[in-house]
Amino acid sequence: MSSLAGFDRWLFQLINQKGANPVFDAVMPFITDKAHVIVPLGLLWLFLFWRAGRKGRLVAVLTLVVIAASDQLSAHVLKPIFCRTRPPYALESVRLLVDTTRSFSFPSAHASNAFAVASFVSSFYSRTRIALYIVAAFIAYSRVYVGVHFPFDVLGGALLGLVLGFGGAVLAKRFLRAERFESNHHRISTAIPKPRRQSFKRFLRVERFESNPSAT
Repeated sequence: MSSLAGFDRWLFQLINQKGANPVFDAVMPFITDKAHVIVPLGLLWLFLFWRAGRKGRLVAVLTLVVIAASDQLSAHVLKPIFCRTRPPYALESVRLLVDTTRSFSFPSAHASNAFAVASFVSSFYSRTRIALYIVAAFIAYSRVYVGVHFPFDVLGGALLGLVLGFGGAVLAKRFLRAERFESNHHRISTAIPKPRRQSFKRFLRVERFESNPSAT
């Protein structure tokens, strides 16, 4: 464990200090701010909900469920369990580019939420996969670069988000398949013409004729 912690701190210093440059100093604080990520993701959500049909509405609603599960599990369940101190309070030399709190560090909720959205939405719309994963990777990297998380924090958050995103997609696809099967079954059953029922009076006439053919 000590060797892993040492490697984690070494990797943090490599990204936060040795990898510093003026471009990333300007870009990474912008990317790591939730307010700047919510706008494009909100536009994607609106497109799914209003323009992508019934499937899109289901994916849009369940995306909110996946984000809520990711955020609550990472921030309110796992962080109090691991109780890991953030880099600014655990290390002497940290380039802190944004404000931070004294909340625990592992796992990163930013990374978890970003990868949960990427894995869930791209499971239904494969054309969004590259863009969503690039955004998620930049968000995760930015958390280390600006000095508020260790690399293993964002790695743990990313793994958590992937599990929740892919798990949610599997359940949602099963629901869609079951619903599609029920719809097709109903369509087929209504398309098959039902046999006509003989009236009771006609049945009696046929029975009377067969029992007494000479009457005709």
